[in-house]
Amino acid sequence: MGIRLSSALALSLLGAVTACGGASTGRPGGHVRYGEDAQENYQEALLAYRHDNCIDAEPVFRRIRREFPYSRFAALSELRIADCKFKDGHYQEAISAYRRFVRFRPSHSLVPYARFRVAESHFEQIPKDWLLSPPSFERDQGPTREALRQLRRYVLDFPDDDRLPEARRMVEKCLRLLAQHELYVARFYVERDAWQGAVGRLRTLLATYAGSGLEPEALFLLGHVYLELHDRAQARQAFGELIDRYPDAHEAAEARTELRRLGPTRQPQPSS
Repeated sequence: MGIRLSSALALSLLGAVTACGGASTGRPGGHVRYGEDAQENYQEALLAYRHDNCIDAEPVFRRIRREFPYSRFAALSELRIADCKFKDGHYQEAISAYRRFVRFRPSHSLVPYARFRVAESHFEQIPKDWLLSPPSFERDQGPTREALRQLRRYVLDFPDDDRLPEARRMVEKCLRLLAQHELYVARFYVERDAWQGAVGRLRTLLATYAGSGLEPEALFLLGHVYLELHDRAQARQAFGELIDRYPDAHEAAEARTELRRLGPTRQPQPSS
């Protein structure tokens, strides 16, 4: 009889513990609706987010992350919080949030997405062209350089990601903008007869921003700068490289004219 009473008491206590555990929503397995509650909250917040209502969505995402930390929706909520910062134009905060996600969830399937968004957040900070402001290539290019660095790392690390075509278009825009800046500074030096400074800027453009589309213009200007420096050999080399690499560019026709003016290359005289 004593054994039966003990067994009944144990079952009663187990039922009481289970009932108490069922009231908890903060522990996985403590409530049969733990995952369902997390999903329902997430879907509610996601709907608001998709309607550009981050004011209502972001607090719910934060609550999901706090109250359902073991649910897969906690990780998704972290990304949506970062997305809200991005959507609202708070790019530095977005960068910090995306990087935090990558650091603490390095094996998550959405790491490529977070990395792309880091690069895109830098890209969005590139100076824009406005009617009453100087052209974007005349202004500080720090955000452009950082965007290009992040985009190149993303392309190398995730060559099969679906966002690769968009990333490459962004890379092209960064390259062209940075090349325009170098060309702008080079012309600034040319106007002040600072020939060596112009050479340095043009060489940087050609070596660092290949694919910008401004190489023919840079090579043609470089040839003329060398002529100003009385370095006919380097001028020939610049014009010749322009013709060889970009034969269909309109600068190539002008480079051929310059080479004809320079005449044939002088052959070294044999020593007696």
